[in-house]
Amino acid sequence: MTADRMLIVHSNVLPDVFEKVINAKRLLKKGEATTIQQACEMVSLSRSTFYKYKDTVFDYTTQERGRIVNLFMLLRHEPGVLSDIINVIAELRGNILTINQNIPVMDVASLTITIDTKYMDVAPDQLVKLLSEKKGCNKVEIIAME
Repeated sequence: MTADRMLIVHSNVLPDVFEKVINAKRLLKKGEATTIQQACEMVSLSRSTFYKYKDTVFDYTTQERGRIVNLFMLLRHEPGVLSDIINVIAELRGNILTINQNIPVMDVASLTITIDTKYMDVAPDQLVKLLSEKKGCNKVEIIAME
């Protein structure tokens, strides 16, 4: 007997029904469907199948349950660099929980930042990419995720 556990499985090896459940949940979340019945009809899924899987099938990239991300960054000691980083996070609807910037050494400051990404429309790896493209940002990496 196996214990309940979470698995990450590529969608191309799963039956289509799981993708349909995720799509129905997405329609409900975005308000494109107002009832479960309507969402199920839109994706050609029975309501009983939706109810069977709705609490156990999640899209890894949509962060349906919210996610706290801790980032480590190296920033050049130049005016406006940190401000640009904060603006990117705000534009993506991220909620900054903590910021800890150390004193620059050789014109580079290390920074750790904790972000609630619950309302963001981008995945954490996309956030890292966008931040790393900002002028003055030498390095960005995810150090923890909840």
